[in-house]
Amino acid sequence: MTTILISAGDLSGERHAAGLVRALRRRLPEARFVGMGGAAMAAAGVDLRVDQRKLAVGGLFELAGSLGRIVSAWHGMTTCLDAVRPDLVVLVDSGGFNLPFAARVRAHSKAKILYYVAPQVWAWRPGRLRRLAQRCDRIAVILPFEPDFYALHGVSVDYVGHPALDGQPPASPGEPAAKATRAREALGLPTDRRLLGLFPGSRRNELARHLPIQLEAFLRLRAQGPDWADLEALVGLAPNLDEAVVRDLARVALEAAPNAIHFVGSGSEAVIEAVDVALAKPGTITVELMHRLRPMVVMGRAHPLTALILSWGLRSAWLSMPNLIAQAEIVPERMQADATADRIAAALAPLFEGPAREEQIEALARARARLGPPGAAERVAAIAEEMLGTLGA
Repeated sequence: MTTILISAGDLSGERHAAGLVRALRRRLPEARFVGMGGAAMAAAGVDLRVDQRKLAVGGLFELAGSLGRIVSAWHGMTTCLDAVRPDLVVLVDSGGFNLPFAARVRAHSKAKILYYVAPQVWAWRPGRLRRLAQRCDRIAVILPFEPDFYALHGVSVDYVGHPALDGQPPASPGEPAAKATRAREALGLPTDRRLLGLFPGSRRNELARHLPIQLEAFLRLRAQGPDWADLEALVGLAPNLDEAVVRDLARVALEAAPNAIHFVGSGSEAVIEAVDVALAKPGTITVELMHRLRPMVVMGRAHPLTALILSWGLRSAWLSMPNLIAQAEIVPERMQADATADRIAAALAPLFEGPAREEQIEALARARARLGPPGAAERVAAIAEEMLGTLGA
């Protein structure tokens, strides 16, 4: 029996991995899938040996409090590698864990290695590029500018498109309002109020750093005058987060606007379609918002020392995916000291109606077109099948 070990250490990565598993099952119905992931991978039929929530923390200095969980995840995956003797190892995102794990696979296994959603070596720590190329047999990248970067450094990659586009037809510029009404009805939300979507992130430290500021910015908007008093907020909850913890972080805002803040699981496409404007942390959620043509502001805060170290090595002018894809600032970014409630609210306000909203929607549509058609999971599955077909060659 063909055995495929998959390692996905964060929520967006494990959703992409689940899509890949479903595509591979259609090609290789007898294959066995084991590894690290979450609920989406389990639903796709993966025998989970490690829960990806052990790695649900981001940053550098933020890792200190999670070392025990990280060591446990490492032990679980290395034990799994030795026990199941996979034919193919698929690493999905999570470069901090998966790139060292690739070295372990190379040293202790004959399995071929496919990296899907490769580390962003073009933005941060380019020295990882050499290790990535040495440790992996194939590298699948998802952003349109990545193949040129790798080619410049003499590394061959496969451009597969962005998996966030899979499964949903793209919205057209005239659709958002009508779809928002249907989505709100499905979620049991008011259809006659403006709705701000808040997406603080799926990691525990992201939630703690982002949600209070996002809610404060929401309250600032509501306080701008009578025209804003009916504004409501929808908090998109990642499935690995405890709603009680989220509500505790939101306690001050809930006291100020008790009936205007809603909490909904962010796994549903309806959550994105329901909102008029979004406030999101950098990451895959911004691609999903772009795909649905939802205007947004992107904000982020990290530990000050983490931010300082990142600033020394950062090779990109932007952190949000829409801006990286467009290679221009089409969505406002408010990071670190600039991520204050007042500055975020000021960037959000023009996006609810008027020229700024229309201009951003048009820019998002142009950037989305650069990603090409959906089908990333199928393209990666074809690569994996090809790699398995050459075993022993």
